[in-house]
Amino acid sequence: MSELFKIGGTKIEPTKIICLGRNYLDHIKETNAPIPTEPVFFVKTPNTLITDNQPIIYPKILYESQENNRVDHEVELAFIMFQTGKNIAARFAFDYIQGYTIFLDMTARNMQISDRNIKLPWYRSKNFDTFGPIGPEIIPCSDIEDPHNLNIQLKVNGELRQKSNTKHMLFKIPEILEYISKFVTLKRGDIIATGTPSGIKPIVPGDIIEASIEKIGKIIHEVILEET
Repeated sequence: MSELFKIGGTKIEPTKIICLGRNYLDHIKETNAPIPTEPVFFVKTPNTLITDNQPIIYPKILYESQENNRVDHEVELAFIMFQTGKNIAARFAFDYIQGYTIFLDMTARNMQISDRNIKLPWYRSKNFDTFGPIGPEIIPCSDIEDPHNLNIQLKVNGELRQKSNTKHMLFKIPEILEYISKFVTLKRGDIIATGTPSGIKPIVPGDIIEASIEKIGKIIHEVILEET
């Protein structure tokens, strides 16, 4: 069952968060991954969602681990579904979108790599509590003429780490929506994140993350260590 969640002044009821991997060529190169011929997607769960400057909690199980103590930031453009749809044709994609927002796909990087190398699912590296900051609000489609030409960036403690433009996405939003909806029914309130550009780096407790996208705004989150 989905739960109500508020982004800015808008309440949504997401049943799932679908994220694209490998959707910017520079990020593909920095991770030494193969270039996909079709969208690569995975799911994050609603327990990851935070907003309104709530802190990102650095899990103690990662902080105390010698093998898995790396958590990375990934800034992404996300869109929110306006209505339920299955097998959505690309030409009708924008009829199904409520608007756009900023999403951070926080990732326990070493854990992800380790799980993937031994052919295990890498769900756990993506779905710790608070690993899905989102906001600051949902900007209606009518206010953004072209979502594929927005400057996107991320700073940590004032240092610029990620800087790109959504025009560099390999798969554009209509193609993404058409492809994903072949496999799953997308429901009103579901969140789809469109991938991250290069510049992923580790964060540590005490860091301040500031992510921004042109015409949407910015989100700011402090990283804190999980309490014992």
